[in-house]
Amino acid sequence: MKLRFNREEAAEALSAVCAVAAVRTPKEILKCVRVEALPDALLLSATDLEIGLRVAVTQVEVDEPGETLVVADTLAKIVRECSDEVLIAETSASELHIRGAGSHFQIITQAPADFPPVPTLEAEPDFTIENGLLRQMIEWTVFASARESTRYAINGVLWEVSGKELVMAATDGRRLSVAKGKLGSCRTKSVPNAIVPGKALSLFNRLPGDSDASVAVKVSSNQMLLRIGRAVISTNLVEGHFPKYQDVIPADCDRTVELNTAEFHSALKRAALLTNEESKGVRLSFEDGCLTLSSRAPEQGEATISLPIAYKGEPIAIGFNPVFLTDVLRVTNTDEITFAFKEPNRPGVLRMGDAFTHVVMPVNLSSA
Repeated sequence: MKLRFNREEAAEALSAVCAVAAVRTPKEILKCVRVEALPDALLLSATDLEIGLRVAVTQVEVDEPGETLVVADTLAKIVRECSDEVLIAETSASELHIRGAGSHFQIITQAPADFPPVPTLEAEPDFTIENGLLRQMIEWTVFASARESTRYAINGVLWEVSGKELVMAATDGRRLSVAKGKLGSCRTKSVPNAIVPGKALSLFNRLPGDSDASVAVKVSSNQMLLRIGRAVISTNLVEGHFPKYQDVIPADCDRTVELNTAEFHSALKRAALLTNEESKGVRLSFEDGCLTLSSRAPEQGEATISLPIAYKGEPIAIGFNPVFLTDVLRVTNTDEITFAFKEPNRPGVLRMGDAFTHVVMPVNLSSA
């Protein structure tokens, strides 16, 4: 194998590959990246046996096609730290040589035949969706999925195709995020529901790609494949039955207010400064024309922040974990967000039109 490749493009691809290659594993081969020199591209592949990634580096000149296997982190560091625009890669016996101006690295290699196969998307996809839209939907949902829950089905994000619309939902039992977006195309009337691990979705959002590019998606009973540009992600699906999220969204919230996203976010962060493990709540007191946020931490002090708002109705106070609200506002991409509620012991609902709905459970006001 012998080729020249663009260092910057390869560094970007290796950064994504290192997010997949296992760091702590008794299987040393899973720490590696498979390097394949094709006639017109350099293909980098990694897997942890649950998630796989194949990325092509296209700015290359290949003299001799071939393949090898090296520790992903080692190769990534070398490519990242070099300052050359173009690097030369060449294999000999059991080593991969990386050369630049005034530098020469010799990396011990392993047999590529021993590396687990990494799937690629060669068949027709089940559907396509705009890259920018999918990334936004992932941002709106993945943060609400459970981490290490014994209810395995909520350790991921539900994908549900209905007609020409994709619905994504995530919950950890205390909050629920639901995002909706139009598909670019859908070649089948029946796409199976899939619960996708959050790690795979976060990895997808790290990949390069134009926002208006098309993402191809293929779903099977236990695996999903996503192709964007020169990269393909494969991931095992989470087993189990996702809760009926539709039943969690309150339909009887009779109090609604439009809040300035930036002002509300800032006020929440300030109020959260005086909360601790014992008092995780912030009190939201709604009155005519005013929202007051208050918090108290024993032996630390109290905080009170007031915002002018367009609220008219009976005064009401509801307590929420500020982290759950700031998580939502962090991914909000509109100047205003709709906040709907009914009673102090009922969930609150935040909305951005019909595209995004977030339900959050209240906390006991005695601890707010």
